[in-house]
This record gives sequence, structure tokens and C-alpha cells, in this order.
Amino acid sequence: MKIFAHSFNFHRKLIPFITAVGLMVPAKTAKEAAVILPDLAHVVTLLPQKCAENLNAKALEGLKIVCDTNFRGGVTHRFDENSVKTLKMRILKPEDEVKYKAPIENSKNVYLEPFGMFFAKRPDGKKSRPHLGLDIFVSKFSRKPKTPVLVQAPLDGVVIAHKRAREKDNVIANAVVMLGVDGRRYAFDHLARPTDYKDSVALPTVGKILKAGDPIGYVGSTGETSMWHLHFSVMTDEMLEKQMKDKFWLDLAARTQYATLKGQVDPLNFEDAGPIAKLINQYRR
Repeated sequence: MKIFAHSFNFHRKLIPFITAVGLMVPAKTAKEAAVILPDLAHVVTLLPQKCAENLNAKALEGLKIVCDTNFRGGVTHRFDENSVKTLKMRILKPEDEVKYKAPIENSKNVYLEPFGMFFAKRPDGKKSRPHLGLDIFVSKFSRKPKTPVLVQAPLDGVVIAHKRAREKDNVIANAVVMLGVDGRRYAFDHLARPTDYKDSVALPTVGKILKAGDPIGYVGSTGETSMWHLHFSVMTDEMLEKQMKDKFWLDLAARTQYATLKGQVDPLNFEDAGPIAKLINQYRR
């Protein structure tokens, strides 16, 4: 009994000591923080059976999620670039085997505006900044739709980035980026907040497997906009490689505070954006 009592007293003294030492270790900043995704077994579901059979726990190691704080105070959780490259190799399918859906089901209220087209110039104080991506509107005068308008995954893929707006902050937008099985990246910005509608759709988080037609969120007006619309982007590694070697794009990136070298292509251009371009062209009025 004496041995047990001594052992108990020892551990009772040791625990506060360990806690104190732990508190002395400087915490990492959000930008430095990196964690290995605890369970990526669900990624196997996107692999061909012959590949999945050879996949083990060790093969899933090294996929990391990082947490970035941007200059406006928003926080983005995303896979680092090495992880994205790894995921791309695992999920890539021939384009003719991929099924596509429009990001918003076509209806009479879905339309594109000329000023919302890819690479339109918009005033930014004394400067002008490019508008990459495409604005898709869902109501007259871009007002808040009475009934929420669902944004859906246009193809199978995995979420590689997720940004959540603060409740009272209309500078940072709710946004989701997915890596499609065709190798392209698809971004959805200005998504609605949970409080915008009574029955909300939760934004998919990093690592979430999406099938074509799965919900991503509702069209909203979070971020630097007062209009209810979806800012839709398509990005390719091939275009990014070209941009990094092109003086025009490099100068553009140097002159603007917004990240422009992301490999973005015109979502209406079939040559670069692929089959999704045909579905997006349905929104033209």
C-alpha cells in the first residue's frame, strides 16, 4: 500500500510539471501549422479496383493539410501542393470516362452578365484588377433568391481547399476548391453562410470525397460583393506552367494584390476548360 501511495503522489506531482513544460513550448502560427490527415481511406473509393488492392496505410502517409491566414484575416485549410499532386495521380481518369454536371442546374433565372466574364477589368481605387473566373447569377438584379439555389459538384473529385467566412465579416468569402478526376481544379466562391437560409447546406471540408451532383453549398454573397452569385473558376496545371513563363502574367501578378497565377482558364473555353464549358455555355442568354 505504501508503494502505491508513493507512486500516486509521484504522478500527482509529475502531471503539473509536464503541463507546465508543455505551456512553455511556443505555439506554431496558423501558417506554420501542418497536420497529417488522420484518415484518408475514403480516397480509395475513387481508385480503380486494381490500384486499390495494392494500396495500404503507408501509401496514404505524407498527405498534409496546412492552415493559411491571408492578408484579410481569413483562414483557409488546404492540402499542400505535394499532397495535391499525389491525390491527382490517385484519382485521375481519362476524360471520356468522366461524367459532368452543371454546377447550378439550368433554369430561367440562371444567367451570365458581360461584366462577369473571364478576365473582365474591374476598378480597384486608382488601379484596375482582372476578374478571373466567371460570375453566374441566379436571380433578377442579383438579389437574394427567396429559395436557396444549390451549388453542386460538377464531377467526381476530392475537396482540396476550404475557406469559411466569419459571421459578421463580408470581406472573406465562403469558398471551396475541388480536384476533379479529370485533373482540373474547380473553385466555388461567395457561397452562402449557414444563417442565410433556414435549411443550410454544410460546406464540404478538406479531404471530402464528392460525387457529381453532391451539394457544395448555396449561392451566396459572402466576400467582396453585394450581389448574390457564384464565382466559378477552372484551373489547370498546364495553364499555370504557361503563366509562370509568360511576361504578361508575371507583370500582372506583380501589379495586383490578388493572386493571379493560379492556372485559371476561361470556363467557357472548351479547349482549356474541357466538357464543363459546354454546360456553362447553357447559362448564356
